[in-house]
Amino acid sequence: MTPFRFLIDAGAVFLASGVFLTFYNLLVTGTEVIVRAWRKTFISWAGRRLRDMGVIQEKPYQAQIELDWKRLILLITIPVMALAVHDFMLSPLVLLIGLVILIWVDFQKRQIERAHINEDAEVVALQIRSLMSVDRSILNALTRVELPTGMMKHAIDQVASRLRMHQPPEQAAQAFKGLPGNVTARLSALIAHSAQLTDETQDGLLISLEQEAHRQKLLRSKTHQTLSLVRGTIRLLQGVVAGAILFVVLSPAWREFFLQDVSHRVLLTVLICAAALASLYFEYEVYQLSYGEVA
Repeated sequence: MTPFRFLIDAGAVFLASGVFLTFYNLLVTGTEVIVRAWRKTFISWAGRRLRDMGVIQEKPYQAQIELDWKRLILLITIPVMALAVHDFMLSPLVLLIGLVILIWVDFQKRQIERAHINEDAEVVALQIRSLMSVDRSILNALTRVELPTGMMKHAIDQVASRLRMHQPPEQAAQAFKGLPGNVTARLSALIAHSAQLTDETQDGLLISLEQEAHRQKLLRSKTHQTLSLVRGTIRLLQGVVAGAILFVVLSPAWREFFLQDVSHRVLLTVLICAAALASLYFEYEVYQLSYGEVA
């Protein structure tokens, strides 16, 4: 088998794999949107019927379904770019890099959701400290906590509902299971052991929890201010590199230079992969610093 034939066969395999992975991701996303929309419609109807019959007294938490325009644009742009390049080695490379970008977008979304949960947990800690200085009941404090709709709000409502049903605090605190954050873990432990704590010990733990919440908010604010310039610089460099790569692969003169033989093709592939990996590495480091917690 000649080297050129091997490259053609390998390129065809990579192209087929990239097309399959891209359309699989599109199929999974479309199925997820359809299932969520159906569940939202069915659960809303079933919830209304059960509330009318008096079976349930509160509306369950449902995450809002919003169209992810960033992901939709990527799903449309990636195959278009692969077709515009129309090369047996570059087209699969575009599809694979596009798939990595889609995975990175999902990671960003999860990190942002985690940050929202952490911020809501800090708000809960501050409000409980203030409320329990007037009323010593943990149930009354949880009932009067004000939060925007979200996973933390749903967990607080579940804990309060379980306590109203006279479940043990240890069992009621299980509603926080799976939620991230140091403040969330300490809040869960405080609620779980509230029945065994004296007033003095509880006050000390509430003060410690409030201080931890203030510390996390202060550190997050300083980190965002410090990384704002770094993030802007990374965006600028990413734009320059992406523009240069697009110019090279679409410009006839540069395209002919880099695609004239195997060595130049490998050089272009290595440059594109190195730029993509470096960009993702710096993005990951910035996100870890922006949304991570300090122990």
